[in-house]
This record gives sequence, C-alpha cells and structure tokens, in this order.
Amino acid sequence: MKRIRYINPWYFALIFTQVYSAFIFYLFARLHPKGTPSDWQSFFFFTGAGSGTLFLIYISYRIIRKKEGKIPVGLFYGLLFLLSFLLFPVFYGLYYGVLVNRVIYRGGASITLIFNEAKTMIGVFQVPICFAVILGLYNKKVFQLNQDIIEKENMLSEARLVQLQQQVDPHFLFNNLNILSALIRQSPEQAELFSQKLSELYRYHLRSGKQQLVTLTGELQYMQDYLYLLKCRFGEAFPLRMFTTATISNDALFIITGTLQLLLENVVKHNAASLQQPVTIRISINNEELIIENKVYPREAVSEGIGLKNLEHRYQILTGKKIVYGITNGIFRVQVPLIKQLKLPGA
Repeated sequence: MKRIRYINPWYFALIFTQVYSAFIFYLFARLHPKGTPSDWQSFFFFTGAGSGTLFLIYISYRIIRKKEGKIPVGLFYGLLFLLSFLLFPVFYGLYYGVLVNRVIYRGGASITLIFNEAKTMIGVFQVPICFAVILGLYNKKVFQLNQDIIEKENMLSEARLVQLQQQVDPHFLFNNLNILSALIRQSPEQAELFSQKLSELYRYHLRSGKQQLVTLTGELQYMQDYLYLLKCRFGEAFPLRMFTTATISNDALFIITGTLQLLLENVVKHNAASLQQPVTIRISINNEELIIENKVYPREAVSEGIGLKNLEHRYQILTGKKIVYGITNGIFRVQVPLIKQLKLPGA
C-alpha cells in the first residue's frame, strides 16, 4: 500500500490563507476600485483579516481538541466550523472596530457598518479558511490511518513469515538420525563424514535462518551438503544434473533461504525412485529464474504439497513475485524467480 503524504495541516492552512488573502485583495480592488483602494494599507488589512481568521480557527480547535477521537470525525469538523463561525463576529468586530476604524476611518465607522462588514467577511474569510483547515486536518487523519494499516500489515506479514519458517518437516531430522545410527554400525568413517555434512547443513540453517534472502552461491553450496545426505540414504536413485546460462554472477543473484532443500525434498517425497528406476533432477539457472524439473514416478501415498505452498507464500510476502509449478507431459517443473538485488518491498 502506498503512503499518503501530507504537510502539517496548520502550515497548509497558513500558506492557503496568505495566498487567498492576497487574491481577495486583488479581486476587491479590481471589482470595487472606489471602495477598496489598491494600496499597501488595504493589502495589510486583507492579509491581517485572513491571518486573524486563521488564528481564531486555531483557538477554536484548541478549545475542542479533547473531543477529537471521542466523537465522529464529521461531527468534530462540524463543531469546529460552528464554533469559529460564532466567534468570528466578535473577532472581526474587535479587529475592524478597534484597528481599522481608527486607522482608516479615523473613528467614523458606525456599529451598523461594522456588523454588516462582519456578515460579509464571514463568507469571504471564515468559511474558505475554515474549510482549508478541515481539509488539512482530514488529510492528516487519512495519513495516520494509512500508516496504521501499513504497520499492521507489516506485523501480520512478519508473523506469517515466522510461522512459515517454523514449519520444518520433523521427519527430515528423524530420518537422517536413523541413517547416522545405521552408518555408525556399518561404516564409522562414513558416519563421521555424514555427521559433518549434517552439522554443516544445520549450521547454515542457523546462520542464515534469520535472513530472508541469501545469495544463490550460498544456497547452491548448502544444496551440496543436502545432496550428500540424500546419496547416503538413497544411493544414486536421485542423480542431479545442473545447467546454467546466467551471465550474472551467482553472488549477485538472491533466493529465499532454504528454497533448494525444500524443492529437492519435494522430489524425494513425491516420487518412487530406485537404482533401477532413478529420478533425475535437472536444475537450470538463467538471469531471471531457477528451474528444477524431474520425471514423475508418483508414490502411492503422497503429502498435500504443504512445502510448495509454504514457499509460494514466502515468495509472495517477501518479493511480491510468484513461483510457478505443475506437471506437463509427465514432467514436474518448478520455476523460481531470482532476485537481482537484496532489497525487500517497503525497505
């Protein structure tokens, strides 16, 4: 969601008041050349009236500001308009009767003249300037509401990410510990290497687990440790072939942490492979995406694809991009977009 920017409502109202007052002076001087002389004295009269009106509206706001947030927005703005409307004749009577009457009319203005002037100036000054203030205050309100929505969305996204990242398949650790236990009895040397690869795997997971994105280089190195564990478990039932046409360095391409392990794990879970019927995994890399595909040899009982949905949700939250996957002509393919710079949305 885009942010709605605003300036301080009172700065906005002040700028509007000065420009508007100067325009009214020009308009009155052009329409009533005999009644409103085009001189500095009259100019300061109009700008003073505008500034005074804004100050009056500000005082009215200060009087009722404690009600802001306790009553509906429309009612609060209506109350602000009504209060400033009622106080305006008092302000203008003092302004016109004390200052203008003495300076311009030398004390010759009557009460009736002052009252009629006040009625006219309500429409000329109080109404437009009050609406400018209300517009500024409303824009600030919308901005604050928008910021609250953004913060809540960010908090929700972070909570969902943590939840998704914590959905680690418990069978992965269970299966590898069983293999390690068997290797200790059969081949202590291989068991030692197996335990080293398993520790490297979890060390990478712990080191990069707090990072949402990692370099493609780091992820590929991490994948080699995982492939070794698969080889110890299944032999050559899942051979890997890798092709690349990328012209950008793998250090400049980024991918969501753990993507390759999840995709390889997905192949193992959903396919019945053996030395006689291996499932070849092909990985292709270009500047835009990583593609992993394999011929489908479905198991009798398969999972519900939670892992891919998990990855899909993480990509959507972090990058706004989508992964594409499906079966075509007996080949299961997953297309994962690569990120060319380490920059998250909203950063």
